[in-house]
Amino acid sequence: MDRSWHEVRLVATAHAVSTFGSFLNLVALGLFVLHLTGSTLQTGAFMAVRLAAGFLAGPVAGRLAGRQRRPYLMIGADLVAAGTLVLLVAAPAGVRNTVLYGLAVALGAGQTIWGVAMRAHLPTMVGPDRLTRANGLVVTLRSVGMLLGFASAGVLVGWLGYHVAFLVDAGTYLLSALLLLPVARRTTAVARPAAAGPAAAGPPTAGLRAPGRFGLLQAVAPVVPAMIAVRAADALGSASHNVGLPVYATLVRPDSPATFAAIFTTAWAAGSLLAGRWAAWRAKRVGRGPSELPFGVATCLMSVCFVLAFTGLPVWLLVPVTLAAGAADGYAEISYTTRLQAVDADLRARLFGFASAAQNAGFGLGMIVCAVLLDRFPPLPVVGAAHGLALAAALTFLVVHVRLRAAARRQPAEVAS
Repeated sequence: MDRSWHEVRLVATAHAVSTFGSFLNLVALGLFVLHLTGSTLQTGAFMAVRLAAGFLAGPVAGRLAGRQRRPYLMIGADLVAAGTLVLLVAAPAGVRNTVLYGLAVALGAGQTIWGVAMRAHLPTMVGPDRLTRANGLVVTLRSVGMLLGFASAGVLVGWLGYHVAFLVDAGTYLLSALLLLPVARRTTAVARPAAAGPAAAGPPTAGLRAPGRFGLLQAVAPVVPAMIAVRAADALGSASHNVGLPVYATLVRPDSPATFAAIFTTAWAAGSLLAGRWAAWRAKRVGRGPSELPFGVATCLMSVCFVLAFTGLPVWLLVPVTLAAGAADGYAEISYTTRLQAVDADLRARLFGFASAAQNAGFGLGMIVCAVLLDRFPPLPVVGAAHGLALAAALTFLVVHVRLRAAARRQPAEVAS
């Protein structure tokens, strides 16, 4: 095994550990805020601050990842998250509310910076022929981290209490930072692609002014901005089933809603894991990664399966449907990430920052709108409407993309004739 692939495994493992911590605190902190304040409004405000921090950090993360050593940005985000969690445990009761909102900002912004830096850095570690395998590995290990994070949150809080859960959470971020240290030490500057390709060729641009936000999108138009728009609509749809699942679980399994929610999320995460493994295997066997067309098809399949999952299916049918939703979601993410990583190296970091902001905006808007709608409507129409929007966006993308490809194929033939 060559050194570059070893470092990819370190980054993917660090991401899995960090994801474990993120999903652990997603559950534990929500319960803790509700326990501390006794207010669902305060709990919602905490989540809103976390989402807003992630949204606002997107463009900043893109600029930082384009100028700074990316592994050190990831390590810094981990250390800030760990330090703030320890501070929450050590803080006196009188200032704990203030620390909580500081923690929401640190976790929301830190997660965005971490993700943007990692996705921008992966193409500098491996050549384009192994990029899909690398993204597949990241999604696979992240799915394991999600499963363990969800599964352990209730156990740690119920058996050992909030403080121990937060210290374990801080330990996951410290472990992630330690795993990244060997990668950071070998990164002596803002890295260039590991294997030169078309995106890496051309004159140096260090002395040129970077394009503005709209110039950035124009430089990668039309496919990449369209994919970002579809992914933002997908994030809105994802918010609907995240908000709707607790309500739906209470309706269909009033005796044990937590068990139903665990089955649902476990099947989804398992599907995402399988998608990561299959994409990596296929890229290794075929020698090329997924294109824009599978991205659109996978997004359509994901939305349809998530809507079906809220139609009252029996458990024996719910599990494969949710598994398929997770697999489609994971494959769409791998296709999307790999395509964005193929843009010019000088634009890549800022593009991921913009894309992260768009996804956070879609998810945050979906959380707010769907939470309001769920007070008036059952989960199925709310989830159906949100994922219907994502389905419409993906279908539009597919139709336009197929027509553009057909037109591009006809043009050389017309010129030759």
